[in-house]
Amino acid sequence: MKIIWPYFKIGMMNIVVLLILLGSLNFIASLYLDGRYLYKQVFVPISKKASTPSLEGSERTRLIFQEKKQLQTQYVPYMAWARNPFSGDTTTINLEGERNFPLTTDRTPLRHIRFFGGSTMWGSGVDDQNTIPAHFNALHPKDQAHNHGQSGFVSRQGLARLVNLVNQNSPMQVIVFYDGCNDSLSLCDPKVSINGHREQAKMANKLEHRWQVFDGLFGSIQIVIQKIRKKKDRPVSQCQSNPTYAKTVASTLVNNWKIAKEVAALGGAEFHAILQPVAPIGQPNIEYLSKRQSRTDFHLVYPLVLEIKKKEHLDWIHDFTDAFNVDEYIYIDSCHVNGRGNQIIAQRISALLESQSPQ
Repeated sequence: MKIIWPYFKIGMMNIVVLLILLGSLNFIASLYLDGRYLYKQVFVPISKKASTPSLEGSERTRLIFQEKKQLQTQYVPYMAWARNPFSGDTTTINLEGERNFPLTTDRTPLRHIRFFGGSTMWGSGVDDQNTIPAHFNALHPKDQAHNHGQSGFVSRQGLARLVNLVNQNSPMQVIVFYDGCNDSLSLCDPKVSINGHREQAKMANKLEHRWQVFDGLFGSIQIVIQKIRKKKDRPVSQCQSNPTYAKTVASTLVNNWKIAKEVAALGGAEFHAILQPVAPIGQPNIEYLSKRQSRTDFHLVYPLVLEIKKKEHLDWIHDFTDAFNVDEYIYIDSCHVNGRGNQIIAQRISALLESQSPQ
């Protein structure tokens, strides 16, 4: 026993030293993660997108992107997330986590028009007055437009938000879903299930049982490693590696729209689904963006959506992919557009609704 004891003490001391070392490394990683977050909140690095030719890089544009960086997110049942309330010079988020804009509506609105979608509907890259719903409300001051768009939302999440509104008897006369970009990008991601969303893996990880000792030693280190690997390893799109899966994504998008149409009917509203424009589709002026790709998830999913529309005679689905076939600079990136682009979409939706109205 006396012979073994010294080796036991040496072994225990080595284990203690190893634990201290690992704990120290994890603490340093934690400092890095917290410092990175605080840096972005205090100094707010200006996005490169702010200087794109379509935005002209004005001081107000920089402020728009700075305030967007300051926005925080809250968990919302069924929808998964929404913005926290925020009041800035260019961006306003109400208590329900949705974007506001100065209303041009009469006290008693003739109609409540509710818009759903992702960040393109929410209005990434523009101020409150230049979102699609804001431009629509300017065209129809007797109506009240509501912006239910949320950054990253796929059509399934828009459906969840619509269910909540109908469930609470919210007034509605017209429902507009504006989708395509996020459904194509998120649902083709191999880390996302067909009924999932972009934060699926992160939220699933939070719900799983966590070993406190492991987290104390490796938790922050693991997050840093995952961030590094995420930058280096871009997963191959399921839609590009398996064309059959692209059909599943397209049919899922259309099915979500079909269900939303039925839910809207329960709320007493007419329903319109819009396949939104994206830079790789159509003939927009995108010479200032990165080179046009010949094969993207949009090229695979969009034609299939339109094929379903034609085959099933779904005249309430509208193809807006040619909306930006103009000489003007419209796109900020592959999906987001400037205020002029949102104005074009609002005008087109206005014309669409007027053509559907009984004479």
